[in-house]
Amino acid sequence: MREFNSRELDSLDFDEVLARLRRGVDGLTLERTASIPEADVLCCRYKGKLFNVKFDLDYGVCIEAIDGLSDTEFKEVVDLLK
Repeated sequence: MREFNSRELDSLDFDEVLARLRRGVDGLTLERTASIPEADVLCCRYKGKLFNVKFDLDYGVCIEAIDGLSDTEFKEVVDLLK
């Protein structure tokens, strides 16, 4: 699993991103939400590829690619989440 961190991601708010995804963001699909002891997670799909947006209290926000997003796709996802 590949992880992408960016200062741009740290400005994201979980509730705001969740609300936007529920309303619909072009190309992004919210599959489900999850909570683990240290973080809230949005499980998503972009161009058929699975990834998680992890809102970690200690380490900030990151994207974890399950299906191998390319660098370009990572950038596109970040732009869509902002």
